[in-house]
Amino acid sequence: MLKPKSRLITSEMMQKGDLPLLFTGGACNIQDVSGPVRNPGRDPLAHWLDEQGWSYFDPQIHPSTHGRDYVWGIDGPQEKRARYEAKLRIYEITATTISAVTMLEIMDDARRNLKSVVWFNEGKNFAPIGIGDRDALLNNTALRQQVGETVYSHLRAYVDAGRQLRNELLLMLADCPSIVVVNSFDELKAVIMYLLWN
Repeated sequence: MLKPKSRLITSEMMQKGDLPLLFTGGACNIQDVSGPVRNPGRDPLAHWLDEQGWSYFDPQIHPSTHGRDYVWGIDGPQEKRARYEAKLRIYEITATTISAVTMLEIMDDARRNLKSVVWFNEGKNFAPIGIGDRDALLNNTALRQQVGETVYSHLRAYVDAGRQLRNELLLMLADCPSIVVVNSFDELKAVIMYLLWN
C-alpha cells in the first residue's frame, strides 16, 4: 500500500495563503537525559489525517517532520493563526510534559467557544521521564539522597503541579460544550469525524 501524501500545512505554506482544516497541538518539549526530544505521540494522528486527506498544522516543528527546528519569528505567529482559524483544534496531553501552555490554549478556546478536542494520550497522570509519577517520586529515596532536600522538594512541587493542573482542567471543562475530552486514539478519531461535519 502506498503511503498517503502528507497533508501537513507548514508555516511557510500558511504565509503563502494555505490554511489547515485542523490544528494538532499539545505535548512537546519532552526532556530526557540528552535534552529535548520530539514527541512521537502525534505521528499516528498525522498518518490518519493524511489517509483522510485532511490538512493540519502541527506546531511541533522538528527536523524529522518539517526539515528544520522551530523559529519563533516564523512559527509563533503562524501557530497562533492556525489555532484560531482551523475548523477543529486537537490537543494531546501526555504523562511526560507538564502541558501548562497547552492547558492555557485549551482554556482560551473554551473562552472563545471554539470546537476543540482534549486527547489524554496516557496523560491523566503526570510522570516526567526520570522522575515518575507522584507515588514513584515519594518512594524514590535514592533520588532524594542524590539531589538533596531542596531539589527534591522542587521536584515534588513540579510533579504535584502537573497532577493538579490535569485535575483542575477536567473540572473546568466539565460544563464546556465546545470542548470534548477523549482518552484513546479510537475515541479521538470518532470525535474528529463527528465534530468536523456537525
